[in-house]
Parts: sequence; C-alpha cells; structure tokens
Amino acid sequence: MRVPGPNRRSVLAGTAALALGGVLPRLAFAQAAPTAAVPAPATATVVPLRAATAVMVEFAGATPIAVFQNQVPGPVLRVKHGDKLAVAVANALDTPFSLNWQGVRMPNALDGVPGLTGPAIAKGASLDLSFTPPDAGTFLYRAFQPDLAHRALAGALIVDEPGAAPYASDHVLLIQSWPADALNSLPMVTSNGAVSPTLSVPAGGRTRLRLVNASVHFLRLQIPATCYAIAVDGQPVQPFQLKDGRAQLTPGGRLDLAVDIGTADPIPVNLETRQLPIQLGLLAPDGPVPAAGTALPVPTALPSNGLPATIPLEKAARFEIPLGPGTVPLTGFESVGTVDRGTSVVLAFVNRSDTPVAVQLHGAPARLLDGMDDGWKPWWHDAIPVGPKATVRAALVADSPGKWAIVGLRGGDGAVVAARSYDVR
Repeated sequence: MRVPGPNRRSVLAGTAALALGGVLPRLAFAQAAPTAAVPAPATATVVPLRAATAVMVEFAGATPIAVFQNQVPGPVLRVKHGDKLAVAVANALDTPFSLNWQGVRMPNALDGVPGLTGPAIAKGASLDLSFTPPDAGTFLYRAFQPDLAHRALAGALIVDEPGAAPYASDHVLLIQSWPADALNSLPMVTSNGAVSPTLSVPAGGRTRLRLVNASVHFLRLQIPATCYAIAVDGQPVQPFQLKDGRAQLTPGGRLDLAVDIGTADPIPVNLETRQLPIQLGLLAPDGPVPAAGTALPVPTALPSNGLPATIPLEKAARFEIPLGPGTVPLTGFESVGTVDRGTSVVLAFVNRSDTPVAVQLHGAPARLLDGMDDGWKPWWHDAIPVGPKATVRAALVADSPGKWAIVGLRGGDGAVVAARSYDVR
C-alpha cells in the first residue's frame, strides 16, 4: 500500500496561515521515523542528555540551533511508574541553561527555574538529576529559557502506567515550529523532527497517540477517526469522544488520545489553519481490517494519579496575575503570596492583550473554574490557555513546599508576558 505524503504546497500555505495567527484557541475541547525512546529501567541507568549547538539546514538553514543528544527533538525518555529516572545533563552551549520538566510534580529544588529554585547549569558544567516521577503520563522536558526551548531544546518524557499496556500501539507526536529564515521563506512545522512522519498502527484496533505541543502556537487539531481523550496534560480523564475528531492544544500542553483504526486507509493528523490544513503525521494501518460495523467499546479510564476529587474553594487563597500587554524579563519572579501546604489556591489570569497566552504552571496542576466558581472542568492543566482580553480562573491544591513559578508566554512568538511565583510553606 502506498502511503501518500503531504503536498508541499499545502504545507507551505498552511504554515503561512499559522504565522499570521490563524490558529487561536477555542478554550474547551470540541467534544521521518519517530524519535527512539531511551528506557530508564528500575536500576536507574543514567541517561545522558547533552545540550549543544548544531547547524541543521533542514530546520533553520545556517542559523545554529540548540539540541539534546544532537537530534531534533531530544530523545524520548521512558520510565515505568514507580521507577527512578536518572539523567546526566551536560551543558555544551555557549550560555547557561536550566532543564525544566513540564507537568512533573517533583521536589522544588529540581524544578529548573534559575533565580527561584537554584542556579542554571553553567557553560561547560554538568548536573546529575535523579527522581521518581509521582505520576504516570505524558510530559515535556525542555530548557526553561524560551529561546532555547523553541530552537529546539525539548523532548518527551513518558511515564508508563503499571501493568500491561492496554493499546496495541503507542506513539508520541511531538510538534515543533520553525520561523522563516534566509533559506526557508515561510515557517515550518515538524512532528518528531520530520514533515508528517508515518506511524504504524493496528488495523481494526486502537492506538494511543500522545500529542505534545513544544511549539509557540496554539494548535487546532483534527483527526478523521473516532478519537477519545484519555489524558490531558499528563493527568487521566474519564474518556470522552472528541466531536469530529477535533481538539485544541496549548503551547506546552499534552493530549493523550485513544484512536480507533477502523479503516485500511491512512488516517492523517491535521493541523487546521485559516487556509489549508497542515498534515502533522499519518497513521498507517497494518494488518487485516475487521468487517464493517464492528465498533470498539469506550476505552477504560487510565489509573488515577491520586489528585484530589474536589477542591474546597470556600477558604481558598485568591491571587490575580496580569498577562501583558507588554513583555517582561524572565527574572525576579515576584511572589503573589505565601500559603500553607494543603491550601486551596485560586489564580485569576487576566489577559490584557489581543493575543492568546499560554500560562505554564509549576508545582501543581490546576482545574479551570466555571464562570461563577460553581464548578470546574473535569480535567487538570499545567499549560493553561487564556484567550485575548479574557480572564481565566484556575484552582489548585498547594501540596508541595517551595517557590513555584508561574510563566505566561504569548502565543505565536513565545514572548514572556508574566513571570511570577507563589510560595508554599
């Protein structure tokens, strides 16, 4: 079977629309080869992670970029839930950098926010990290500094649930964007370091697709197949079917899908823009296709990571965080306040700009509150979308001591529009 590739003209037209801000969030779900994984076994074999500059013409022309292990994206790090992950980070860049683990609940000292949780890794220095991720799920590791993270110090961390995998195949699709340069007159979007890689999936079966947004853009995705959301930002949800296979993905956000492969034809993973869609990847069925009309049951929910079922709001500490309209330095991290461990916290993110903002929340995931604070969305976020001229309130339980960063990044270019923190004692 010939697997069709994306038309180059459609890729260029689509990325042009993306550059013009064609992809904006609708702040709710509308019901080459993949990078090799690096296992982290129970014996905690140390995984090397060397950051260095490289010239990779296919991504950035003659402009040097920053990469982990001389590849784009960085290697997929994989560990079983309950096992220890040990990483030896080496800085061969010309500048200090810090390594941050988006969505991982970890000790404050390991959070990788220079000036708040500890110093950056100096040029020529190294740092050995060792921790046991408390949650199973899909996470993102990257440089804390946005200019390095977006060009292109980023990779996926997968913490597998205990027991046998319930899916016949399991794929990561890590999405990155590349601005126009002297060689490429239009921006480019890649998945797993390629333009629309082909992923082998079981015909008639179900695949787990882990979507990771390591770009600066809000992404509107569409898959023409039966898709169930099974986890948002690494945290399990009660599975629900996406309407028309559509969902939005915030910069830094992750979305785990169970995709039913009920056809012998390849299934595209599309990025919708105001012009032509961009094909991010292709799911290529392998094996015999079942008889027509054969449907799979709703997938079973993933095991809970133990986050609270409810968040008491009556005595919650409440803080407001402005986002823009101007940019701010990624320093200082002025604290919005200090709370005791176990306190409920409500953060009001006020976007004063005409551009959507992605809030990167450290320390604990949060639930988005309804308009009157009389309920919340049934999933957790650590990458929070805030639309233009909008206010979004999010509630969390501050259960980990330390100083935790709150960073707002402008959609489209990743400029910093907020750099605050909250303290838990």
